[in-house]
Amino acid sequence: MKKKYQVLGLIILMICSIVYDFQKPDVQKEEMISLSYVILEGEFLKTGKYEFEGEKTIQDIIDEVGVSDQANLNSVKGDKIVEDESRLYIPPQQEHAISLNNACQEELMSLQGVGEKTALKIIDYRQQHPFETIEDIMNISGIGEKTYLRLREHLCL
Repeated sequence: MKKKYQVLGLIILMICSIVYDFQKPDVQKEEMISLSYVILEGEFLKTGKYEFEGEKTIQDIIDEVGVSDQANLNSVKGDKIVEDESRLYIPPQQEHAISLNNACQEELMSLQGVGEKTALKIIDYRQQHPFETIEDIMNISGIGEKTYLRLREHLCL
């Protein structure tokens, strides 16, 4: 008699388990769209945080957002892929902007706060890998964000 109750209990347990599986709600995985962003500064028509999907070049962003008539587009390399969570600055046009990729040591030293050693570091850096954006100047030891912010309006590629 005890065996009958055990078998009956096992059958009831299996039936309950099967019924529960059919009633359990399906778990749907929602696809999360990963957005990247860049901070736009300077002569963009829209400045501030710009969110985008996928991979974009600087030229893609310029085409989508637009730039003012005063934008110095020689300060950026349009085919460069934009890095997520970076800053993108386009300075206004100036007659005497200093080219990071072409300026001689004396021209670089004419920038406020750039001495002989820093000018040589800039020249050494560009010989190994040319500047693609003016923000790349922060890759040089001794030039941080404060110095970059002070110089960026006077620079171009």
